[in-house]
Amino acid sequence: MQQLLPFFVGDETYALELAEVQEVVEDKTIYPFPGTTPIIAGAISFHGRVITVIELARLLDFPAGKIGNRLIVLTNQQQQFALGVERVDKIITIDPKKTRRMESPDGKNYITEVIQHSGRVINLFDHEQLKLQLTELCTGDACV
Repeated sequence: MQQLLPFFVGDETYALELAEVQEVVEDKTIYPFPGTTPIIAGAISFHGRVITVIELARLLDFPAGKIGNRLIVLTNQQQQFALGVERVDKIITIDPKKTRRMESPDGKNYITEVIQHSGRVINLFDHEQLKLQLTELCTGDACV
């Protein structure tokens, strides 16, 4: 069985494997970074560290969304990121055999699998592809 943390961006439901999530934080003030790409919403103070907040709607080429009061902090040894999403749902457990694998011709798809759960479609993020994209986005002085 696999545990997932579902969340919402626009009208779509996405999820990350729970092992990829360090923490979900609430009601943090996001401090903007002037002069950076619109994908970067700003930064938060997280356990004494300053980490970059990514507006996931913009990263996915959706119209700018509303970042809710919860941020998803990803596990990462080199550089931490928080994802700004509209809403975070409760943890679910799924059978990995009931997912459908997604293939991308260019290898740059963020979604690895599609899951049917409780009458909705959930897109499972490729954590490695997401980390790679965020690291490329945050080279130089663009991120903390």
